[in-house]
Amino acid sequence: MRLGNLLIDNPFVQAPMAGWTDAPFRTVARRFHDGLLYTEMVSAEALCRGNRRTLDYCRIDERHHPVALQLVGHDAGRLAEAARIAARFRPDFIDLNAGCPDLKMIMQGSGGALLRKPEKLAAIVSKVAGSVRTPVSVKLRLGWGRDDSVRIGKMLEGTGAAFLTFNCYMVTQGHSGPGDREALRRVVEEVDLPVIANGGVRDEEDAVAMLKFTGAGGVMMGRSTRGRPDRPKTACDLLNEGTFKGMDIETLGKTVREHARLECGMFGEERGMGRMRKHLHWYLKAGGADNRKLPVDRLSTMEGLDRLLERALGHSR
Repeated sequence: MRLGNLLIDNPFVQAPMAGWTDAPFRTVARRFHDGLLYTEMVSAEALCRGNRRTLDYCRIDERHHPVALQLVGHDAGRLAEAARIAARFRPDFIDLNAGCPDLKMIMQGSGGALLRKPEKLAAIVSKVAGSVRTPVSVKLRLGWGRDDSVRIGKMLEGTGAAFLTFNCYMVTQGHSGPGDREALRRVVEEVDLPVIANGGVRDEEDAVAMLKFTGAGGVMMGRSTRGRPDRPKTACDLLNEGTFKGMDIETLGKTVREHARLECGMFGEERGMGRMRKHLHWYLKAGGADNRKLPVDRLSTMEGLDRLLERALGHSR
């Protein structure tokens, strides 16, 4: 998969997910695969103001490359300023979010709200792309309330965008109902930019099916990677070898402990373990454990994590 000046062997991409794809998650994911990773969504306004927590979101370890840093906002000037700040963290791409259906984002005129006025989006992309040397990409949906994807994609062709990631849902759909993969295939055929397909990917088989059906350069995987940071690798294995093997219990246990240590190292034990709880729910689900019988939401220490994993997975160090 060629994106800008980069040739990436794995066409399966880890989606940006607020509250999930922080630096510790990216470090863990990189243990499994060499595909493109994303930061969490970063507020352009908060970045311009020097918010300390927002700056934490931008931390990029050398091991994370190739990695895209995603910005969200609605003002072209502030987004351009934020892109210049973001470029100091040396991401491989700066991505602009034009698809988030979150109501708070929409009320601010950011995220998916930008698809109400595609001309404004094109102007934003042009300004941001012209303000930094780092390649700029755009993550968006088919349209606001109807499929307008080809027209929007063509409007972005001359903006300097390196590639586009199209979600197969409209903004008004949120994450419900069927996605339109036919629309993604039309975008790939008619828009003269590299396209990554996204939206509703359930597992490895579904990711490979979307790649083949749409003809896209890659497929972005989001919610299906919760508890499965190896999934872009296993999807690539399925594509190339016709089979794959997910994490065994021993690997799962080691991965959870490493992830928790990284969270605690970055945020301190109390906050780090608090952040780890949501990840742990999904890791345990991937391991076949019944979360309802485990005190995940009371977890506060690494020692407690060791006891919980031994109980849940029968796996000790």
